[in-house]
Amino acid sequence: MRRSRSPFGRRSVPVASPALALLAALALALPAAAQTVYKALGDSITAGSFDDPDRAEPGYPPRLEDLLEDRGVPAIVENHGFPGESTAEALSRLDSVLAGGGDVLLLMEGTNDVRDVSIETIMHNLDAIADRAENRGFEVVHATTIPRRNTAGFDATNIVTGQLAGLIRETAHAEGRSLADPFEVFLHHTDDPFTTLYVGNGDHLHPNAAGYDVIAEVFADVLTGIDSVRPVTGHVSPHDDQQGTPANSEIQIDLYDFGAGLRIDATRLLINEQPVTATITGDERRQQIRYQPPQPFVGVVFVGLEAEDRAAPPHRREGQLLQFVVQGTRFLPGDISRDGRVDGSDLVSMALAFGSRRGETRFLAIADLDDNDQIDGNDLAILANNFGQRSF
Repeated sequence: MRRSRSPFGRRSVPVASPALALLAALALALPAAAQTVYKALGDSITAGSFDDPDRAEPGYPPRLEDLLEDRGVPAIVENHGFPGESTAEALSRLDSVLAGGGDVLLLMEGTNDVRDVSIETIMHNLDAIADRAENRGFEVVHATTIPRRNTAGFDATNIVTGQLAGLIRETAHAEGRSLADPFEVFLHHTDDPFTTLYVGNGDHLHPNAAGYDVIAEVFADVLTGIDSVRPVTGHVSPHDDQQGTPANSEIQIDLYDFGAGLRIDATRLLINEQPVTATITGDERRQQIRYQPPQPFVGVVFVGLEAEDRAAPPHRREGQLLQFVVQGTRFLPGDISRDGRVDGSDLVSMALAFGSRRGETRFLAIADLDDNDQIDGNDLAILANNFGQRSF
């Protein structure tokens, strides 16, 4: 299989973790028979559920093996995915996965925990898996989980899954481990990912063949030192869509780059689209951004972030990072944008979703003003009744 240009972003200068760079160098220096053994631990998304049925070996691991071979890294990538698995179950079977030795553990777990288990518990299990693997002589590559489709019955907006991704990044940095970030690549480096990279047809979690291709390339780039991901966030407070936020809350953002490093003078914080003077500390791997408002926040607060890495050409992130609602804020029915007024932008949002039902891609829950699981004339009438009015 020939290597092709990444489908999700520009390629940049190679930057790998020291340990993985050493493994790659040794693989090239040793005789052709020497191969790096990667063990991919995960759930159904590692196992390859719903992949192209014509493929003899489903999932991202066989694709990754081909990519590594094409890039000059002799490799064996074993698929240890187990459909339906939780992080606790992964921890319980880890010893059998590690048996026989190997070099690198690729760890992508947590999708099946998100609904029922706290993200702190998920991270405790993931860190325990990584620690045990390291104690057995493995390098560990953490990986974020892929986003849930916007038709999912739980966490369709990926707020919880995004928080988990942030904690996985925090842990990878703190423990000096490498990071593969399919969550970021799917959600922010791919056009229309929920249409192009997922099975669909009632399934809200699993990638299609194109999605598995992308996951494999995300891992391949990390393992061969190619920087193809923009700066990413770890801890963020308040969290996105947080309701009832105290008016004097400090904004806290941890910013990371696992590739070429952050351009530390390029980071800016914006509040309601206006730049503000924030306290920014740290280095090219991690910056801590802190902002205490001089006056209490009111209404809905939109937080934007601009950042850039040192790759050539650089990867830049800009735009809205999150929004939160200040305690005591009241919204008029029909204020779909949550900006304090019912106006043309809300009407456009409703028009785009008009006629849809819950479970359909176009359905917008916040536009279902009468909570009857469909967006129809009743919702339009409620919006029209408040059109032109303000709540704050």
